[in-house]
Amino acid sequence: MKISNVVKDLETAAVDAVHRLVTDIPHLSLIYEAYREHLPPKQPIEGRIDFKYGDDTFALIIQIKSNGAPRFARSAVYQLKGYMARPHALGQTISDRQLIPMLVSPYLSPEARSICTEHDVAYLDLVGNVRLTFDTVFIDRAVPDRPKSEARALRSIFRPKAAAILHVMLRSPNKAWRVAELAQEANVSLGHVSNVRKALLEREWIEEQDDGVVLTDPGALLRTWCKNYRRPEGHRVTGYTHFHGKHLHERILEKLNPYPNRPRLIYSLNSAAQWFAPFARDATTTFYADQAGFDLLNDSLELRPASRGANVVLRIPADDAVFKDAFEPAPGIFCTSPVITYLDLWNGGDRDREAAQYVAKEFFAWS
Repeated sequence: MKISNVVKDLETAAVDAVHRLVTDIPHLSLIYEAYREHLPPKQPIEGRIDFKYGDDTFALIIQIKSNGAPRFARSAVYQLKGYMARPHALGQTISDRQLIPMLVSPYLSPEARSICTEHDVAYLDLVGNVRLTFDTVFIDRAVPDRPKSEARALRSIFRPKAAAILHVMLRSPNKAWRVAELAQEANVSLGHVSNVRKALLEREWIEEQDDGVVLTDPGALLRTWCKNYRRPEGHRVTGYTHFHGKHLHERILEKLNPYPNRPRLIYSLNSAAQWFAPFARDATTTFYADQAGFDLLNDSLELRPASRGANVVLRIPADDAVFKDAFEPAPGIFCTSPVITYLDLWNGGDRDREAAQYVAKEFFAWS
């Protein structure tokens, strides 16, 4: 489909949605309604609806954006506020109207909607989110749905290769990063860094500075990651060992991780949190392991199969991304990084979430 047709379809859908919204308001009388092709030449807006409500006359000034990401929403808001400051640009019959700026987009995230609300700009998206207030009218509706395209875009930001970039930035949230430096540190391609950088800029999680890009809202990034996080795919194994506490750790330290720079077995979840942010003890010890790490663990801890009463749980991930960012809180002991530990715990039960909050307090001062 041609781009011009896509734009035309969006404008048609946006126009229909705004028209339905306005005409469904009781006691409102339309005076004038025009959109791009019917507006006077050189008007910088996509639509205008004039209406009478009570004793007052209003003009809804409409801006349509194909991308409603926070960065573009903010730009649209500034444009609309600029029009409000120069009402003569909107036509000769505008002076006696109360102006209501409105942003319309296929989807506006909670962050984008907050930008609109902060600047007193009405909004509507084609998913069903809407806010319009004037006189005694107050319409404010939020829906949990989001387009599949938005869900796919978010998942792509948090896939293993992209996540490696996020790990690097979250470890040094105040550092300015250039593309080449990030690519080298995260061991990914320049193109991959550029794609992730673009997505983060659109969501206003980073900003461009003279010496590179800097995380400006690591908290929002981590919160969104929590909602879209998936534990690494792989094989889950449970077992029972008669080793506990200190003796278990001694066996691991003695027998496992023969290559310190390439850990084959790392603590996860609460078992990881205990090493760098003690919160609450858990009778079950959990790990990520590759096949070699599992074999060593199996021999070292004399694991026995246990359908019930298992006190060791391992996950053998399909890829080794989780090992690349391993954290070493004590010599020879490896854990999932604070970020992965937090994400794994946050996506667990209530008790796990409490532990996740404790990890955040210890490691994420910006949280």
